[in-house]
Amino acid sequence: MKIRLLGTEIYISFLFAAVITVMLATDRTGLCLPSLFAVIMHEIGHLFAMWVLDCSPKGVRLIPASVQITSSFSRGYRNDIIIAVCGPLVNFILFLTLYFNYLAFKNQLTLYYGLLNLVIGLFNSLPVLGLDGGTVLFSVLAKKTNLNRAALTVRIITLICAAAVIISAVTLTVRGKINISLYIIGIYLLIMSIMKI
Repeated sequence: MKIRLLGTEIYISFLFAAVITVMLATDRTGLCLPSLFAVIMHEIGHLFAMWVLDCSPKGVRLIPASVQITSSFSRGYRNDIIIAVCGPLVNFILFLTLYFNYLAFKNQLTLYYGLLNLVIGLFNSLPVLGLDGGTVLFSVLAKKTNLNRAALTVRIITLICAAAVIISAVTLTVRGKINISLYIIGIYLLIMSIMKI
């Protein structure tokens, strides 16, 4: 499905919509909808920064495990850093807002939702490929060295993080505590480390 908003074409794949529908229908924790909200606010942070910097995105593709924002022109390293930082920044602002709400009203639910935003913001700040922290690190290194060296450095860091996550997942499994999320994250990082920047 394709829609156009403020000159930006937004494509939502059928598989993406199906995965979200299944997640919402089978969620027993009550965290799926707040997680979805936190991710949407995160992406709105990126889009808002792009519109403010006058580099409106050409398109947004919503596919399983990824939101791809494409631009019709080169934005430059400074703008790339600002745009990448704005996603996690929105999550951190939401965390602080919900945390202060929790302190004022002692509503446990707002604390959970706040911590959810904190985790999403921190995870996206990791300096690995495919995440905002990796974009920031690559842009900073590319300004100081050449593109190939910057790409290789970020790729190596991503590979090290992937290995650490997979080793943690295997260690937990051996101890009888299977954590599927760690395997998924580790495999995702491993795939990102071998993909082209």
